[in-house]
Amino acid sequence: MKKYIFLIIAVLIIAWGCDSPQDDGAVALDGPILESVDRDGVLEFNGVVVNNGGTPVQSVYVVIVLKDENGNIIEAHSTSLFEEGSGDLLYPSERVFFNVSVDVAPNRVFSKDVEIYYEDLLE
Repeated sequence: MKKYIFLIIAVLIIAWGCDSPQDDGAVALDGPILESVDRDGVLEFNGVVVNNGGTPVQSVYVVIVLKDENGNIIEAHSTSLFEEGSGDLLYPSERVFFNVSVDVAPNRVFSKDVEIYYEDLLE
């Protein structure tokens, strides 16, 4: 249990460091997130993020929070679209694929929340 609390706190710290989800929705999911289970039983989430805004953005993170049937958080993971410190940007209309793998039994997951965090280039 302590491991999960630490993991959730780490994800939130990363997310807060990158800013909060933007209200203008410039960066969003481009289509559904595909869920699959690999042969080792690892649950995978695959999707695409698109910059619908008019300016490039940086430090783009996708955060997936998995909940049980009672709405309790059972797992939280984040992934950066770009290598940390690379300075890469997500330009207007550009799409980037992401993959998040979690080691949780798929039958425990009842729902998921997905948030996208990023920084405007001018910040």
